[in-house]
Amino acid sequence: MTGARVPPAGPVPGPTPAGERLPLLDAVRGAALAGILLANLMSFFAVFMLDAEQRQAMPYGWAGEQVLFAINWFVEGKFYSVFSMLLGIGFALQAGRSAGRGASPADFALFFRRRMWVLVVIGLVHMVFIWAGDILTLYGVMGLLLPSLARLGGGVRAALIGALFLVPFGTHALIVATEGRLDPRRPFAAAGTALRERAAGPERTSLDLFAHGSGADYYVSNVSTAVVRPGAYLQQGRPAKVLFLFVLGAWLGASVLPRLGDMRRALWLTVVLGGALGLAGSFVYATIKAATDSTFLMSGAGLLQTTAYTLGTAPLALAYLAAAALAWRASWGRGALGWFVPLGRMALTVYLTQSVVQVAIFTSLGLGLAGRVPVVWIPAVAALVLVAQRYGCSWWLGRHERGPAEWVWRRLTYGGGGSRSR
Repeated sequence: MTGARVPPAGPVPGPTPAGERLPLLDAVRGAALAGILLANLMSFFAVFMLDAEQRQAMPYGWAGEQVLFAINWFVEGKFYSVFSMLLGIGFALQAGRSAGRGASPADFALFFRRRMWVLVVIGLVHMVFIWAGDILTLYGVMGLLLPSLARLGGGVRAALIGALFLVPFGTHALIVATEGRLDPRRPFAAAGTALRERAAGPERTSLDLFAHGSGADYYVSNVSTAVVRPGAYLQQGRPAKVLFLFVLGAWLGASVLPRLGDMRRALWLTVVLGGALGLAGSFVYATIKAATDSTFLMSGAGLLQTTAYTLGTAPLALAYLAAAALAWRASWGRGALGWFVPLGRMALTVYLTQSVVQVAIFTSLGLGLAGRVPVVWIPAVAALVLVAQRYGCSWWLGRHERGPAEWVWRRLTYGGGGSRSR
């Protein structure tokens, strides 16, 4: 990827010039990063390393539990779903522009897969050396399939979308029916536990390693968690979820986005129906999670929770997208959403720097505040980080065409032409 580049003989896919970017998509992408930050902060506040009684013993613990319920109801899963659909929409737009420049579908598929392989590498570095909660690696791996799936006929694609949508429920049902014997997380969890205990000893708790030890302790915690993560993804059907959202987004980008100006009624219908179904399903999910402090139960209640999550997440994410498209039509909506545009233009940089900031504040590599700061402060911390990032992005984009991480991604993908300056 970094060797000498042979000039192409004909038209090839290229990056989206700054002048061709769609501000609405950048705005939604930036707003999605705000939701992703809120969800990720639950991990850095050690929500999953403390039980409900420990959290409630903190100052304003009762209010913290309400904050968690609200995040699980309105945020959890919804904004990574929006972000996933945006990747599919971006794929469709890039494919259309590539065809308009005269590049063949094979040329574009080669370019896009190269782009995804670079994302996999960036994600692995992020996962191992910064934070195991990385989503980029999974995005890159599943994105490799998009060029092939996008060529499917309408009926086959619709059937595929439906099948992928149901995978999480089917996986959970199979695990429950076999009493956990086919739980794909088990071997990964055993390997992660063995690695952690071998490196740090069996007496050290996850929270102690994550936040209250040395920098080496954090890396033990992080790598052992990274080992478990693929099993957790398979247990939850996450690869199928992401691929479902990618393919759905590609369809939206190719078939809906060009007609968006004439779809006011359809957008309102999506807001109402998607919002109603999504809010109801997500409420059930959040209620079960609040009562059990778990996201995966080996029981009928667990199946209900997974079903509620499945039926709640994607419809509510679609409702959020439709609401943003409607709001963009009004000056107040463009003003409000426009605030997020700089974040969306530097989405990869923003996502990675959010992890760096959270690691520096909450883990053993930094201040070690995980488990010590009341959960009620999650929204305030998210707001402070996001505001700082937004104005930092605005300053950077006043001097450069793209963010530093975007520059690296582009440079490794295209092999050149990665100048940061305008």
